[in-house]
Amino acid sequence: MEDWQSNQGDSSHSRSAGTTPLSARKNSLAGYLRLLAETMMAGESLQRPALAQRIGLSRLAVSELLAGLEVRGLVQVEGRLGGAPGRSQLSYALKADAALVVGFDVGGTKIAGAIADLRGQLLAETTEPTVQSGAADLIAQLGRMTDALCRQAGVPRFRLRTGAIGIPAAVHPITADLSLAGNLPGLEGGNLRSGLRDALGVNILIDNDVNLALLAELDRGTGQRAENAAFIALGTGIGGALMINGRMLRGAHGGAGELGYMPLWQIDGPGIASLEERVGEAGIRRDYVGRGGNVAHTVRDIFAAAEDGNAAAQGALDAAARHTARAALALLALLDPDLLIFGGSIGARPEFIERVERLVSQTWLRPIQIVRSRSGGRAGLLGALELARSNLLDELFGAHPAR
Repeated sequence: MEDWQSNQGDSSHSRSAGTTPLSARKNSLAGYLRLLAETMMAGESLQRPALAQRIGLSRLAVSELLAGLEVRGLVQVEGRLGGAPGRSQLSYALKADAALVVGFDVGGTKIAGAIADLRGQLLAETTEPTVQSGAADLIAQLGRMTDALCRQAGVPRFRLRTGAIGIPAAVHPITADLSLAGNLPGLEGGNLRSGLRDALGVNILIDNDVNLALLAELDRGTGQRAENAAFIALGTGIGGALMINGRMLRGAHGGAGELGYMPLWQIDGPGIASLEERVGEAGIRRDYVGRGGNVAHTVRDIFAAAEDGNAAAQGALDAAARHTARAALALLALLDPDLLIFGGSIGARPEFIERVERLVSQTWLRPIQIVRSRSGGRAGLLGALELARSNLLDELFGAHPAR
């Protein structure tokens, strides 16, 4: 801590710090390197004096850091040496495409994939139907998609350094073993990490798809800067993700936030997702038909019919909102988040959110913010890219000092 503080503040501190090579001050090296990289992340080309001023180091120390980055091919240098002794017109910018990440959002029916650079700029994106023939074929599919993304982006495969995969399953936080993976045949109890590492040729991170959706919202969406938030995804199935005190809550087996299995009415049989049976697409359609609705109607049709005043449609959506509100209230009571983010084909509907918000506000003891996911259907993919990018930045430049 003393070393960190010794390089802050007035110019006398900077001069004093410059008498000892930065490479000898091990405690500050990684932190300042990351600060330097973050400073150059905006894309602006800066000279050493400006960089030194922004991160609070001497010019000599910044020169040492830049030299190391230049050797590794992570910065681009513009301008020329010249002027008075010790002066230089060189400016430096991050070479954002020197190392790339790949991310996938694997769903029960489709896979979305993309490649991004160090700044998070998307270079290529694609979507295709999910294979339904087991883990080996899924791994092979992701390998082919990675090759196609590299061709689309016009980048060599060797620049890929890290990949992240979102899966609609509980992912064990240590082993990456999968459970609650009913929407993807052949994956229950399996482990994709080593196979994907071999197929993609990069370090692989695997997480629950809704966890990644929450990560996307916290990075650039409606949940920015939130320390305590929950993401509730309602669609064909139901999923959830929890951020408590600034940390993703995962649980012993990676199943924290799996709201679909919350038994709010009765203890059902093993493997029966109680809430999902009532609030997922199939549950809403079943309730709607039971109230006399058209058996051929999709959930989209039911929302349209409710807007037109159809009593069966309104009753089915009101019931689904009551079930969802009970689940939300249980989360509020147990975990005390101050933000609930709703997503998915059902959860992102403003008229559904309004129903839930009205019920929760009538019951809960203090104000709670309930919002719609800003990232929409791309939340899982954007979260996968952000997870991969964050880990790659840690690998290349060290962890951010703020952490």
